[in-house]
Amino acid sequence: MTENVQKSVKRLRTYYYGYGKDDIINAYTPEEWGLGGSSAYSSNNPAHSLVVLTLIEVLLTVPAILAPIWMIIGVIYLNIGVFLLCLVCTVLFTGGWFYTLGSIRDELRARKLRRTRGLPKPLYQVTDDQARAWFEERPGTLEITRENFPNSRRPFPSELP
Repeated sequence: MTENVQKSVKRLRTYYYGYGKDDIINAYTPEEWGLGGSSAYSSNNPAHSLVVLTLIEVLLTVPAILAPIWMIIGVIYLNIGVFLLCLVCTVLFTGGWFYTLGSIRDELRARKLRRTRGLPKPLYQVTDDQARAWFEERPGTLEITRENFPNSRRPFPSELP
């Protein structure tokens, strides 16, 4: 499978499962996960805190503004080395700034969704088998189906001969 197909398959999941601050496994939709804890579908951010992400955004603002200015100065003085370096810096810092801004927006949206369902912020993700065992001990909380636990290794009653 190509990487793009794998990403789209991961996004088709109904729930991700994770612990909050207590010993309760919660089911989060991909939109509710947000920055979340370790290892969720879009958790490529090294920062799992909105405060740290905001600090990164503030720190990226200065070079994202200065790099294009220096690039223009390089053009004015016909210095190709300064121009090329500042062009690369402009792309990297401005791209990082927009990526971080998008991550902040996603986390704020996820916080709002979690608040409406009364869910805590996920601290770390659990496997489908761990979550399935937890929800099987508490019947009626979540339906035990292949759609809800796609990576579970144990067979479901509907799959048995």
